[in-house]
Amino acid sequence: MKYRYLDWTLESSAQNPDDNAIGILTLNRPDHANAIGPRMTMELHQMVEEIRHSPARIVIITGAGGNFSGGGDLQVETMPMEDQKDEWKDYGMKGEYGEMMVWFANDYFHIIAQRMCRKLEDLPQVTIAAIDGIAVGIGLELAVSCDLRICSDRVRFAEIAVPAGFMSEWSAPRSLPGLIGQTKANEMILTGRFVEAEEADRIGLVNKVVPADDLLNEARTWAGRMATYPTLGLRYAKETIRLYQNQSRLPEHGEVEMERIFEITRTPDCAEGVEAFLNKRAPVYHPGAPVDKRAAWHDNKG
Repeated sequence: MKYRYLDWTLESSAQNPDDNAIGILTLNRPDHANAIGPRMTMELHQMVEEIRHSPARIVIITGAGGNFSGGGDLQVETMPMEDQKDEWKDYGMKGEYGEMMVWFANDYFHIIAQRMCRKLEDLPQVTIAAIDGIAVGIGLELAVSCDLRICSDRVRFAEIAVPAGFMSEWSAPRSLPGLIGQTKANEMILTGRFVEAEEADRIGLVNKVVPADDLLNEARTWAGRMATYPTLGLRYAKETIRLYQNQSRLPEHGEVEMERIFEITRTPDCAEGVEAFLNKRAPVYHPGAPVDKRAAWHDNKG
């Protein structure tokens, strides 16, 4: 596959020149805050499999242009059906079969996203998320799928799916409680509020906070140190940690999660969330209700 939105490089650790032990995977769509749409998801799905068979023993995942990831790319995913009617011809089909293909492609995108996240968690290599700028929605879930997280002092995390008309679909409901506790995980997922660097460190969402200019160097230092450790010891330690977490990764749970995603993406609320985002306005999910939901939305944003 030709990678349009990802960069992959191998580096040697400072301790062992020419060992090619450190892989750096960069989300490279800086003009869109590294938003993750269907194309990047497919690339990540394939890239993770290639990384599994690479010589890298430690993998750093980061984002280009000062952000980790701004979440899902709502410009291209889960658009309201009426806005897609002129795009059916891109599938070479018309009428109801064209509509079916649009929905099928959208459903398959979510399936691939879930599979990719699980494959990332199951990599034999230790993974480090080096997080700068914003890491929201899918960006946050990609970060929590890594084994370790180092962030800059200007980072902002949020699980914004629910306020935006979706639900968390990759790893947040399963992984966040184990990192920060059920109470804080519930708060992040259900309210969508932002968590900045100091709080992220305090609640255990990240391992370390560093100045933005030091972020990659710090990640390289951690990676270089671990690259000197015995391969099997490091690999089996990660494998055993994951083994004890697998109780929360039952296949039937993933199936329930996906069915709920399919249902949500067909609702008027989801369409309203996407339309509001694209038009840079607050979504209104309960028109005519006595409480102004838009005020709460703005509070959550900042």
